Amino acid sequence: MKYTLLLAALLAFGLSACGKPDQALPEQEKANYEKMMKGESIECPHGLDGNGNCLKEGADPRPYGGKGKDGH
Repeated sequence: MKYTLLLAALLAFGLSACGKPDQALPEQEKANYEKMMKGESIECPHGLDGNGNCLKEGADPRPYGGKGKDGH
């Protein structure tokens, strides 16, 4: 019984640890992700937000856009 549980745990761990993430990404994020994985640089003149999207001019990368709450 112990070995069956150990084998099941190792099998579950092994299956979950294999492969790249298969999340559905928007095309812009997918292109940026592929560039980053190849070691290429992403051309965004105003920087990236937390999701890997290019920021527009004057945009704040922090949550709430820097204007929604005091202190942000």
